[in-house]
Amino acid sequence: MWWWTACLLLILYSIVSTARSYWRLRHFKGPRLAAFSHLWYIRAAVSEKAHLYLSDVCTKYGSIARIGPNTLITSDEDLIRKMCGVRSTYSRADWYRAFKFDADRENLFSEVDEEKHIKMRSRVTAGYAGKENPNLENDIDRVLWSLIKLLKSKYISSGSNLKKLEFANIIQFFTLDVITSLTLSHPFGWIENEKDMYEYVKTMEDNVPAMNFMSAVPILSRIMRIPAVQRAALPTVKDRVGMGAIKAVTRDLISRRFGPEKETKTDMTQSFIKHGLSQGEIGDESLLQILAGSDTTATIIRSGFIYIITNPQIYTKLQAECDASGVPLDDIISNARALELPYLNACVKESLRYHPAATGLMPRKVGPEGDTHNGMFFPPGTEIGFCAWMVYRHNPVYGEDASVFRPERWTEATAEHLATMEKAHELVFGYGRYKCMGEKIARIELLKTFFELMRRFHFSFLDPTRPLEKDLNYGLFIQKGMWMRVEERKAL
Repeated sequence: MWWWTACLLLILYSIVSTARSYWRLRHFKGPRLAAFSHLWYIRAAVSEKAHLYLSDVCTKYGSIARIGPNTLITSDEDLIRKMCGVRSTYSRADWYRAFKFDADRENLFSEVDEEKHIKMRSRVTAGYAGKENPNLENDIDRVLWSLIKLLKSKYISSGSNLKKLEFANIIQFFTLDVITSLTLSHPFGWIENEKDMYEYVKTMEDNVPAMNFMSAVPILSRIMRIPAVQRAALPTVKDRVGMGAIKAVTRDLISRRFGPEKETKTDMTQSFIKHGLSQGEIGDESLLQILAGSDTTATIIRSGFIYIITNPQIYTKLQAECDASGVPLDDIISNARALELPYLNACVKESLRYHPAATGLMPRKVGPEGDTHNGMFFPPGTEIGFCAWMVYRHNPVYGEDASVFRPERWTEATAEHLATMEKAHELVFGYGRYKCMGEKIARIELLKTFFELMRRFHFSFLDPTRPLEKDLNYGLFIQKGMWMRVEERKAL
């Protein structure tokens, strides 16, 4: 009977395929299940603590470990630089293709064709760098003023008069308004309305676990790359909430820049137009900025505030430096002045190091010739991901207390040790041809926000033993329930 033959052939193929997968990476250690199946990594991806699963693997099995039949993970800084270097023979793996916003085209994050990716980066570089937006700092300042005014008008507690602030939500509203202002010269009103506009935050928190799961399951990832499936599954401008609704608003604002009566502004969108991006491409990049630029920055602010506020010595020292800066209260600190404050910069760097905001696998694929690193051979097509949580807690680089939040490491280090840490720290925003385009914006935003909120207000947690009610990781963090008491500081 033919179906018996078919079953036997299928079983034989499965056995041979499994044996081949095991054999090609047999010299790399890792969880036993990972050598034969994707189940180990799938379990990690849905665990709500994916970053700790991956970190534990590198701790147990070394700086290069196996987490799937054809997948390795590394915390080796030199290998990461090698994979991401300008002349690297590695390419972006298909993992990225799960993050498309439109069935008909790739965006800067989802594009895996190296030539197309490089060309796309070259066209958006000026916009991200702020070279063609002289109002970049002023745009951030305007939104920061809105946040300050909101806190002063609604959330200042005094004595027994408690006005609870859910900081996690408010700070994401702030970062969303910043990025939409920089991108489209039009903050969408999260802070002004103190509301989750278009239910964007809620929708993304609901969808991020599913996106992470699909990126972890190869068959689902391949199915999601089928254009017909993408068209059915991806958000559309007809949606009334979530990414689709944001897509509709951005499309409308972008369309006003084209045509006979087009608007002209000095923002990222105008820069993209100048460098030849189409309306559709600009729409995709706007969505990417809103997703990546708001969530990651909000995570760093939340986490940094937790570690600073719960450590009185750090908190007092940072506020003292802010108070002594000489910046008038009717001004927002300039980026140039902020860069001159050593402890402020140390606190921001330590926040980026200690709690990286993006911990997804973000794998690279070994080139057709294979590669050898420190005597270990990687067969062609092997995928190697990053263990961000482990990279920035490496004792030989950051000291024996690398697992402790201590900003002083950046101010007390010798020149030689500081150079070593700075070299490792630059990986926080990627490296080489894959370096994060929004690094400059993020660093300016972080310095200004840490400085202005710390010098104007005194924050304390309603429950110091539980600063977050929800702290989940699916490659990106979902952080909720950051309940705080806010008092205005008078003696400055």
